[in-house]
Amino acid sequence: MRLFLSLALAPLAASFVVHKGNTCTLFPESLKNGGDAVDDVPSVYEAFKQCGHNGKVIFAKDHVFNINSVMNTTNLENCEVSLRGELRWSTDIPYWLNNSYPVVLQDQHTAWLFGGENVTFRGEEGGWYNGNGQAWYTQNENQSNQPGRPISMTIIDSKNVLIDGLSIIQPQFWATFVVQSKNVSITNFYVNATSNDQWGTVNTDGYDSWNSEDLLIENAVIQNQDDCIAVKGNTTNLLVRNVTCHGNYGMAIGSVGQYPTMPDYVEDVTFEDIRCYDCMEAALIKTWQGVAENDSSNGDAGGGGSGYVKNITFRDFEVVNTALPIQISQCIYTESGKDCNTSKMAISDITYSNIKGTSRYNIASSIYCSDVHPCPGIKFENVEIDSVNSTMGLPLAGTTLQDEVFQCTNIIDEENSGIPCNHAAPSNYGQSVDTNVKDDSVSSES
Repeated sequence: MRLFLSLALAPLAASFVVHKGNTCTLFPESLKNGGDAVDDVPSVYEAFKQCGHNGKVIFAKDHVFNINSVMNTTNLENCEVSLRGELRWSTDIPYWLNNSYPVVLQDQHTAWLFGGENVTFRGEEGGWYNGNGQAWYTQNENQSNQPGRPISMTIIDSKNVLIDGLSIIQPQFWATFVVQSKNVSITNFYVNATSNDQWGTVNTDGYDSWNSEDLLIENAVIQNQDDCIAVKGNTTNLLVRNVTCHGNYGMAIGSVGQYPTMPDYVEDVTFEDIRCYDCMEAALIKTWQGVAENDSSNGDAGGGGSGYVKNITFRDFEVVNTALPIQISQCIYTESGKDCNTSKMAISDITYSNIKGTSRYNIASSIYCSDVHPCPGIKFENVEIDSVNSTMGLPLAGTTLQDEVFQCTNIIDEENSGIPCNHAAPSNYGQSVDTNVKDDSVSSES
C-alpha cells in the first residue's frame, strides 16, 4: 500500500503540510485549533503521500505533534525523515488496546509501522518521541505482555534503513522492534522509561529484533526495567556496539524456543563495548523448555520450540553492581519448575571475553544447559568479576560462600572452557537474583 490517506482527508491535512520541491514540512493542527490536541496523523499521512518516495519529510522544529491514532508509514522509498519536534502519543488506553497493529510475535502489537527501502530517519534539533508511557506503567500494574499494549516504533519489511539520533522517552511498551528486515542500523539512540509511581516499567525493552539480518546498534544509552537489547528468533549478523545500560537486563538473546511451529535460529551476534550499571543481568541467553505449557505469568505461554543459538560473542563489558552478570538458562519461564531438561534449543560457541566489574551478590555466572542439549564451545577469556562486598573487604551476609560463585551444568569440555566452575547450576535458576547463593546443598538442587 503506497497511499496512506484517503483522498477525502487530503484537503484538511494539506494546509499544514508545506510542500516545496521534494520536501514536505509538517506543522501541527493545534496551531489552527486553539492549541487543542487535534490528531496530526492525517497530516502525517499527507506528507508521506507527497514526499515518501524520492523526497524528504520534516516535522517542524519546536512543535508538538499529537499522535492520537495508529500510523502505518511503510513502503517508503528513497526517503529522508527529519524529526525536529515532539511526537506526543495520546493516553487513550482503550483506543490503543483495540486498534494497535498486530506484529505476530508473542501476540504483540505496535502503535507505528514504519519502513521501506533506502530510508533515513533522524532525530534532529531536539526532536523526540514522547510515548506518554506512565499511563501504561500505571495501568499495567507490573504485569507483562498485555495484548494491544503498543510497541512504540516497528521497522517492518524494510531494507537499507538508518535510524539516527532518535530519543524515545517513556515508551508505551518495547521502544523499537525490527521485523522481517535487512540492513537496519540504529545509531546515537536514547531510551528512558522511568516510572513515577509504585508500578515498574515492565516490558520496556530498548530494542528487539526478529526474523531480520545484517543489523547494527551503535552508540546508545538505555534506562528501563527490562531488556536493554533483546535478540529474538531468526536474527542473524547483528553487531551491538558502545551501549550503556542502566537498571535493566542488559544484552539478551531470547527468549527463544517458545513456539513448536516456529523454529528459532540466532547466529553471528556480537555485543562489544557494553556498560551495565545497577543491572539485573549483563549477558543473558534464555530459552523456553522443550514441553509446551498453557499457563504462564509472563502473559504469553509457550515452550516446545526448536532451533539453535550459536556463534555469539560478549566482549569488552564493564559491569557495576550487577545482580547476575552472566547467565545461560534453558528453562527461563516455566511456571511449574518441571521439564527443565527438555529444551530443544541447541546452544553452542558462546564466547565471553574481557568481562570485568562487580556483582551485587556472590554470583558471577550461572550457565545451565539441558540434558537434551549440553553446550559445546562455551568460553571465558579474561573474565574478572568480584562481589561489591568483596571489593570493600566486607563479608557476605547469609551465606557460607565468600568466594565468587560460577555455576555450571552440562558444559561440554568444561575443563577447557576457562570457566572457574565451582557450583552446580540449578535447572530453573531465575533471571531476577535478589540474594547471595547460600551454600552447596541449596544451590545444587535442581
